[in-house]
This record gives sequence, C-alpha cells and structure tokens, in this order.
Amino acid sequence: MRTTKLFATFLVAGLIVAGCKQDEDYVLPAITISTPTLDFSADTEQNVDLLATRDWQILGKPEWVQRIEPDHGPGTSTLQRIRLFVDPNDGYNREGEVVFTIGLAKSTLTLTQLGAKGEVPVGTGTKDDPYTVKGVLRYINTLGADVESPQDVYVKGKISEITDAFSTQYGNGSFKIKGDEGEVFTVYRALYLGNKKWTANDTQIAVGDEVVICGKVVNYKGNTPETSANKSYVYSLNGKTEGSGGGGGGTNTGTPSGTGTLADPYNAAGANAFIQTLADNAKSDKDIYVKGKICKIANNGTFGSYGNATFYISDDGQSGGADFYCYRVLYLGNRDWKEGDTQIKVGDDVIICGKVTKYVGTNGTATLETVQKEAYIYSLNGVTDGGSGSGGNDGGGNGQGNTGSDDAAGNGTLASPYNPAGAKAVAAALESGAKTESKVYVKGKISKIKYTFSAQYGTATFDISADGTTNGTQFTCYSILYFKDASWKEGDKQIEVGNEVVVYGLLTNYNGTPETSSKEACLYSLNGATE
Repeated sequence: MRTTKLFATFLVAGLIVAGCKQDEDYVLPAITISTPTLDFSADTEQNVDLLATRDWQILGKPEWVQRIEPDHGPGTSTLQRIRLFVDPNDGYNREGEVVFTIGLAKSTLTLTQLGAKGEVPVGTGTKDDPYTVKGVLRYINTLGADVESPQDVYVKGKISEITDAFSTQYGNGSFKIKGDEGEVFTVYRALYLGNKKWTANDTQIAVGDEVVICGKVVNYKGNTPETSANKSYVYSLNGKTEGSGGGGGGTNTGTPSGTGTLADPYNAAGANAFIQTLADNAKSDKDIYVKGKICKIANNGTFGSYGNATFYISDDGQSGGADFYCYRVLYLGNRDWKEGDTQIKVGDDVIICGKVTKYVGTNGTATLETVQKEAYIYSLNGVTDGGSGSGGNDGGGNGQGNTGSDDAAGNGTLASPYNPAGAKAVAAALESGAKTESKVYVKGKISKIKYTFSAQYGTATFDISADGTTNGTQFTCYSILYFKDASWKEGDKQIEVGNEVVVYGLLTNYNGTPETSSKEACLYSLNGATE
C-alpha cells in the first residue's frame, strides 16, 4: 500500500512538471501581414511579409491575381516573404482581397489597381443610364432590410446563371447577372419583355445573354440584394425590346415610359405594362395617369346619353401600335358628359386618370383597360376644367362629389401651384410610403386645423380646400414647418381657418393618406406674406 501511494505521488509530480514545460512552449495562434494594402497600378509583381504561428494557406483571392508564391506554409517565429503576381489591367479600376488563414484566425490584404478605362461606371438607374451590377448593389445597400425601392430602376448585365428558366406555368424566371468586376445580382421572378408573362413562343434566356432589367429592388432579409418578386421584367434581351400586348388595341410595340403620376403619366405602352403586373380581373389599388392622343373611337364610343365614352389612345395618334383601351371613361371633372360639352375626336390630346384592370372574359383573352366608370378624362387638349356636375370621385379619388372649381389643377410650380385636389391626386398616385421626387407648391385656404403651430414642436397640421370650407376636396398639410423651413416660435403669427396659404415641400402617400411629408414642407406664404 505504501509503495502504491509513493508511486502515485511521483506520477502527479511528473505530470505537473510536464504541464509546466508545455505551457512554456505554447504560442497563441496568430497571423499578421506587413501591410494592409498593395497598389499594383505601377507594377504587376510585389512582395508582402507574413508572420504565422501555425500552418497557413490562402483562403481566397481575386481572379486577376495570377499566382501567389508560396500559397501555403508552416508556422514559424520569423517573417516569411510572399510574392504576388497580377494581370495587367486594360479595363476599369479594380479592387480585391487576398485572405490568409491559419484556421481560427485570418488576415486580409486589400489589392488595388488602376485600369486603362478609369473608374468603373455604376450608372444612375434610369432607362438611359442603367445601373451596372456594382451600381445596383451600392444602391440597395442604402435600403434597409426588406425595404423595397420606392421607384423602378434599370439594371444591366450578362446572365451568368439561370436558377429558374421562364415557364408557361408561372410566366416568370429567376437568374443571376454578372458585372464587369465579377459582382453578381439576383433577378428574382422577373416577367418577360414588355412586362408580360412568358409564353411558349417567346425566346428563352441563356447564359451569356445581355439584359436590361426594369423594376423594384429590395435587400431581402438584409443580406440578399435582388429584384422584388413579380415586380420587375426584362426590358431588353440582347438589345431587343418589346411592349406588352395592347388592351384590345393591337400589339404593343412601343417603349413603356412614365410612372403613372400626374407629374409623369404613363404612355400607352407604360400603362399596358403596368396592368400586366395585376392579377386577372383585379384592378389597381390607386388611380393612375395615362397620357396620349386618341387614335380610335369605338363604335358608338363618343360621349352620349350614358355620359361616358370608349376609345383608344397611343403616343402618336396612330392606331394599331401601342394602343391603350379607355373603356367607358367619364368626362372632365370626373362627371357624366352632358349636351353642350366638347365632344372627343381622333387626334385629341388627353390625360386619363383612374383605376385600371386586366379583364379576362370567358374566352380567356385578357384586355388591358380602364375600369368602367372609375376613370375620367383629366385633361382634354390641355383643358382640365370640366364644369359643374355630380357623380364620380374627385381628383384625389376620395369618392366625394366634386364641383368644377374643385377639380385638380396646377402643375406644382410657384407660378401654377397645385390646388388641393391636384395635390391630393399627385400624392394618391404614389406608392404607399413613397414621396414626390422634388418639392412642389400647393395653394388653398385653411378649412380645418388639427394642431396650431406650437413652440414645443415648431410645426402645425391642418387641412386646406379651394374655398376654405369642408365641403369640397381637402388636402392635409401634416407637420408643416414655418416660413423658410424654420420652426415656429412664440411671437410668430398663428394660423386661422380661412387663411390663404401656399405650402412648399414634398408630398407623400402615407399608408393611403395623401398629405405633405412630415417636416419636409413649410409655409411659403400666409395671406400673401412670405415671411
């Protein structure tokens, strides 16, 4: 027994001594490089020194790095010389990373190289200057997680991978496009040319195809930049563009344009393209504006005893191209036409305002058109005053009766401010949560005050109408600042019902409520005074 205890004592002592020696030899894992960046603008070969306490290797490098010597090595207590070789750059300026790793730890070396073509173009997202893949990724990074772009953008690139080819079952496709520097962007459930569903007779996409995509984009879950499902389409495929099928007015061969607002109406092709995104027999959730020339009037389609009319419009007034079907639309002022009112004729310039639909009848044919009696002629050869009348919705689509003096008017400039109905129509036509792209002027008389100006908040909230009463169309001026975007303070003049005001700022569609954007509009004038 004594011998066993003595052996155990020596064994423990030995382990303690061995443990102490192991601690003395142990070195924490670490990997460092002598510089965080290398610029290859003047040379295609450069060195960097690496210190790694464990076996190391290259985790990743740009395609334009030819080779790295050595590309792995043992852990040492001394510096190791690493030599990098890159390709000459005849293209755009570029940047990439080489990642060295020992497993749990890594070190990153950033490489830059100027190119013969200069800075990589990123585009502005317009039809004339689409985003590159790099540009759209930069733009989406400015959006929050799951926040959709407020407007359609255009993106160009080459198809690098097809995840779901276009099919007749769903009519859409999903694929990835690649930029000049290898960046990849996901096009998710996009519709086909002309913003329509793909059919078996349409050309299928292939890797290498050059495309321009138009539509909404989103940073899905905050880590996946892509197009919003069924809210984008192939605008061009290898240089070919094609409009959507016309709503009973022939094949649409025009180029869609406009955003559907009063300030930027759709053209005929744009309206057809928008309607193609709707479900069968569904109608738009808001009024849209469409501009064109009357190219054809249906049989018995002029205004008559029923107060409405049916006709087609196109960009140039010629029928058979990109026509849009205006079905049973009401007259100026959103009212029934009556004897003595001006009649329509082929060649007239019109702007149509109202709901639209993709009507599918029993024969299965889709017709892209206005919803009968839920759209009206906003302007006829530049005239927007329809005179007095009853029925229909006002310019903002609020379902109230409307008089001629309360029709939407103005263009938002200081010389011609929107009236309350005009401002309401513009804001109502925006996507929910969207704002006008620029500040506008709105003129009216205060009809109701919810919050007078206060020193605490410096803002006020009130409604305005054309005549200062609550009988006609009212527009909400929400959290308005005082003159020149300043906060109101004690001693400043207070507002009253009946005051005539001009408000200047951004308009928004806040969850379906047309109004000024909070603290992004101010009083421009109060009873004629501008300060």
